[in-house]
Amino acid sequence: MLSNSIISGKLRDQCTQAQPTREALLACCREIAKNFKADCVLIAFSSAPEVALEIMACEGKEELAEACLYRLGVEDRLALAKVPFKVYADITGKPVFNKSGSLRIQKPNSGVLMAHHLSKAEFLLFGLVDQDVKTYEKDVLASLGEVWSSWKVSLLEAVTKVLKAPAQVPVTGPVMPPLPPLPPLPPLDPLMPTVGIGKPLEKKSAVRDINAPISVPATAGKAGDDRRRPVILVDEVTRLYNKDYFEECLAIEVERAKRYARNISLLYLGVTPHQFGMGRAEENAVATQVAEILALSLRKVDVICRLEPNKYGIILPDTADNTYGIIAKRVFKFFKQVMGEAPSVFLNISASTYPKHAGNHLLLMKNAEDLLEQARQVGPNKAVLPE
Repeated sequence: MLSNSIISGKLRDQCTQAQPTREALLACCREIAKNFKADCVLIAFSSAPEVALEIMACEGKEELAEACLYRLGVEDRLALAKVPFKVYADITGKPVFNKSGSLRIQKPNSGVLMAHHLSKAEFLLFGLVDQDVKTYEKDVLASLGEVWSSWKVSLLEAVTKVLKAPAQVPVTGPVMPPLPPLPPLPPLDPLMPTVGIGKPLEKKSAVRDINAPISVPATAGKAGDDRRRPVILVDEVTRLYNKDYFEECLAIEVERAKRYARNISLLYLGVTPHQFGMGRAEENAVATQVAEILALSLRKVDVICRLEPNKYGIILPDTADNTYGIIAKRVFKFFKQVMGEAPSVFLNISASTYPKHAGNHLLLMKNAEDLLEQARQVGPNKAVLPE
C-alpha cells in the first residue's frame, strides 16, 4: 500500500481541478479501493443531514453502497459526523424487497464510514464496504482516518462544484448546415384583411359580448374529469397537511424507501372526546392542541397530517419498528403537559412499518387502521403497536 501522504495527494489532485466531474470522484473511489482492498467504495452527499443522501460516485457493487445508506438514519448521520470513523460489522441483514418485489433477507456486510458535516448544512459521507463480515486492523483504520482528514475539505468542494455545474448534453451525429434564408414575402394588399401570411379572411371574426355568458364544455363539470392535484393541501384549523397530501406523500415515501432499501413507518393517532356532543369551537381548540403535541413529540422531517377531525397520520421516514414505544411515550408525555391533568379527550396510537408489515402504502394504512381500532377497544390513552 502506498503511503498515506501519496494517496492523499492523488485524491486532492482529482478534487482540486478547475471544474471537477463525477468521473474525478469515481477516480478517487478507485484509488481508495485499490489501496485498501475494499469490495465497494462510495461517496454520498446531501444538502443537510435530514435530507436523503445521493450517491455521487461508487466503485464496486451498488447494492453494497445502498446497504450502507440503509443503515444510516438522521440521528446516525449526526453522530457519525462527530467521530473520525465508525466501523460496522452488520450494516444490514434485515428484510428488504428485491426490484422484482419478492422479499428476502440481506446478508450482513461490514464497512467503515466517515462523514463531514459543515455548518449544519452540507453532509458528506465516505465509506468502504465489504461483502462479508470483516475485522479491520487498527493500523488500517488509522491510515483511513489520516487520509480522510486531509482529503474531506477538498472532496466537499469538488462535490458541490459537480452539483452546481450545468449539465453537459453531448452532441452526436453530423452537424446540419445552416438553412438558406427564406424568400421575401409578397407585398400585402392594405385593403384586404389578412390572417397569417397573405391569406384573406374567409369569415369575419365575431367579437364576443363581455356581458354574454361563457359557454362551458359539457364534460367540464363531471366528477373525476379533473385529475390535477387539489388546490388546498393544508387543514384550515391546524395548518397541518390534509388527507390529500398525506396519501400522495406516503406513496412517494414508500417508493423512496423501496428504492434505497430503507424503513418507513406510519403512525395513526385517534382523538376521542370523553363526552359526546363537543361543539365546533371546542373541537377546533382540541385540534390545535393536538397539533402542538405532535410538533413537540416528533422530528422536523416527519410529516404530520390531519386526516379527519379526530384522526391524524404521521409519516416517519427512515424509522424502524423498534422506535414505536419511544415515540408513543413522547406523545403521551407532551399530551399531559399541553392538555393538563383533566383533558377533555383521550388518545389512541397505532403504527405499521414498510417493509416489515406491509409491501405498499395501501397495506401500510390498512394495518395501522386495524391496530388503531384495537387500541380504542383496549381503552383510553393506549397504544397498540406491532411486533
